[in-house]
Amino acid sequence: MAGEATPIRSARWTLAYIPAFLLLTAGLGLLIAGALEWIYADRIWPGVFIGGVDVGGLTEAEARARWEATLPDPRRPLFTLRGPGFQQAVSLADLGARVDIPGTLQEAMQAGRGKGPADGLDRIRIWWFGQAISPRVEVDAALLEARLDAIAAAIDRAPRDASLEIRGDQVIVHPAEPGARLNRAALRTRLLEALSALQPQTIDLPVETVPPAVTEVEPARTQLGQWLQAPIRLIVPTETLTVPLSLPEAGPWELSPADLARMISVVRVDAPVPHLEARLEEARLLEWLTPITETLQADPADARFIFDETQRRLVPIAPSRWGYRVEIPTTVTRIRESLSRPTREVPIALTLIPPRYPETATAETLGITGLIAQATTNFKGSPPPRVRNITLGASRMHGVVVPPGEVFSFNAHLGDVSVDTGFEEALIIFNGRTVRGVGGGLCQVSTTLFRAAFFGGFPIEERWPHAYRVGWYERTFGPGLDAAIFSPYADFKFRNDRQTPILIVAEVDSEAGTLTFKIYGASDGRRVTVEGPFVSNIVPHGPPIYEEDPTLPKGKVIQVDWAVDGADVLVKRRVEKDGQILYEDRVFTRYQPWQAVFKVGTGE
Repeated sequence: MAGEATPIRSARWTLAYIPAFLLLTAGLGLLIAGALEWIYADRIWPGVFIGGVDVGGLTEAEARARWEATLPDPRRPLFTLRGPGFQQAVSLADLGARVDIPGTLQEAMQAGRGKGPADGLDRIRIWWFGQAISPRVEVDAALLEARLDAIAAAIDRAPRDASLEIRGDQVIVHPAEPGARLNRAALRTRLLEALSALQPQTIDLPVETVPPAVTEVEPARTQLGQWLQAPIRLIVPTETLTVPLSLPEAGPWELSPADLARMISVVRVDAPVPHLEARLEEARLLEWLTPITETLQADPADARFIFDETQRRLVPIAPSRWGYRVEIPTTVTRIRESLSRPTREVPIALTLIPPRYPETATAETLGITGLIAQATTNFKGSPPPRVRNITLGASRMHGVVVPPGEVFSFNAHLGDVSVDTGFEEALIIFNGRTVRGVGGGLCQVSTTLFRAAFFGGFPIEERWPHAYRVGWYERTFGPGLDAAIFSPYADFKFRNDRQTPILIVAEVDSEAGTLTFKIYGASDGRRVTVEGPFVSNIVPHGPPIYEEDPTLPKGKVIQVDWAVDGADVLVKRRVEKDGQILYEDRVFTRYQPWQAVFKVGTGE
């Protein structure tokens, strides 16, 4: 119709107004935004909250006053920490925490303050939806870790492995218990999250269960029960020995379950999985076993012989004897093995030691062909105790076979010198005086054997002279070839340097007062030349000494030491073989001058 707008024309008019509308709207928005930015230039943008406190539209000072009024006292408890058997209230100061008020307010002031196009939308978002600012909290890491340490000390508990305790011969089981451990990292995170809110709350401690490593003890308990079921009896296996032994009548020895229990330890073993094992402690077992083994040992003894010069053969005069020792490692193994057996009788393991020279030895097998050295000394006029000591001492050397290369020790064959072993008191030299002592006269034996070895060309390994010249020893040779012994300190030793054994034979003629030592063996052609004795530097003895003795009747005088001059004495020896000198030695002795000593009785 004429005068009416068509739809097409209306749409065109609408489209024509849209740009203008948009420009008007944008301009109005900019005008409003500018006005708002001017209004809130020194204020916090509306819609901003700090820790739940509305500070929008406030100046920084106003916001500080409002927010600070809501902050907790740093020294008053804020959080409650709760865990198994544990509860503790802590403050900000306890955690080393401090609220950064200026920093937090500065962050609130900057909210919505950007200059970019998108920042305008951000301001609208803040106004419309609001923005929460978390309080800034600074934490002293060292103080926080110290607090975590204290909490962990109260919470942490090591797991207890299952264990076994031996009381007497009883086995007590202690079951396993789990442990506890504070998860420090998780608690640290929870505390920091709580600090960002600054609100009272209860914080559950993150506690982890720590399982024990050993939970199963039944196999070890069964093992211990078997070990301690009955005593162990240690016996000497006399019936199974293959050779006759002179064993002491000893044993059996019983190891009771209670005593055995003290030798057992229960230890943890980690492979293949953690478990308990019972172990017999060898050191503790040896403390019990060693005294027993010391009673079950004996050195072998060679047979003793004399040499029949007519038939040129050896004649046994004393049988040989096997020796024995306890084989400790084998015995310990047997004891260990018995723990798992119902039979608890354990034979001691013995090592048998054969004699070197049994009574079946012959002159041919030993290579002894005849006499190679001898020496004789005279003791005529000796008192009976001295004679008996000489006879007994000589018997200890009589019939001894010395292997090639071995050093013969006089004291080793002499043994214990005491009244209990048959020796008597006679005069001896002790501490520079002639006194009565057990074994007086034994130096006559050692001197005689020394001379036999010396004249036989054997190397002398140890020889001690007497302090002064003794008349007994100068009757057949002169001074300089005596050998003093004082067991176990001063010994006489010589070495059999020949290729075959030698035999020592002693002959005592009590009526004639002579002692002879003969050494039999195989002659190797050596020749011995002895020069001397050469006596020099004679020192006259002093005047007699009279000593009062209240044990003697008054007026009675007895002589206990005899005067003799001092002197230096030298004896030379040369041993040759096949035109070669084997040894050249010098026996030098410096004898002290000796005064006569008389005891004068002062008694009633």
